[in-house]
Amino acid sequence: MGEPDEGPEWLTRAQFAAAVQVHVGTVSRWIRDDPEMRVKRLGPQGHRVRIHRSELERRRSGMSPIGDTTATA
Repeated sequence: MGEPDEGPEWLTRAQFAAAVQVHVGTVSRWIRDDPEMRVKRLGPQGHRVRIHRSELERRRSGMSPIGDTTATA
């Protein structure tokens, strides 16, 4: 069993976004564009998504997000 302050193993988009300090829409884009991202879909249509906690470390360990997030003029 893990540390009590680890939190849930599977995070909502909002929880994941808050943890990595990005917009929820960015998380949705990562889910769509990264086939290796560890997610599970819930419900009959699969609209509710949970992201595995291990993806936090993957994002924090220097793996750049999918696509360029900088604006170009």
